[in-house]
Amino acid sequence: MRTVRFGEDVQVIPALAPVAFTNSCACSEFVDLNLANWVTFLVNFGVTSATNVTISVEGSSIGSSASATKIGFDYRLSSAVATQGWGAITDGTTAGATLLSAVLTGASVLIDIDPVDVMALGDQHRWVGVRLTPTSTKVVTAGIQAFIQPRYPGNSMPSSS
Repeated sequence: MRTVRFGEDVQVIPALAPVAFTNSCACSEFVDLNLANWVTFLVNFGVTSATNVTISVEGSSIGSSASATKIGFDYRLSSAVATQGWGAITDGTTAGATLLSAVLTGASVLIDIDPVDVMALGDQHRWVGVRLTPTSTKVVTAGIQAFIQPRYPGNSMPSSS
């Protein structure tokens, strides 16, 4: 039998199935960071019709936006499909980061979050999610995956979702 690191060091969680949305936001599922060293969300954009998109990150104590507080994050925008480039690592503030429609179709965004920033919100804050909000009523298509480095890697890891 061949030994493969098949998701043993990084837990991959589908956080938002690819979806088309307009003037309302699209929100990922919240992931639990209680057993995580770090989390990176990967947002893949499909067709984005002439609208900018604001990306924000929320920390929560109950795993939903009902008790969510926006937090700062770092992100990196790719170039479009098959052009093989990533932009500079950039700070996203609690107000979010607004990305221009001209660069979003076929692009990806990596969003890196330190669990310490979420837990610094206080009382039992250990959940985190991503919110995508278009700035107009044009159609945006996106999907989100969460990549979590667990504290205890292995073939049958404790769940962080």
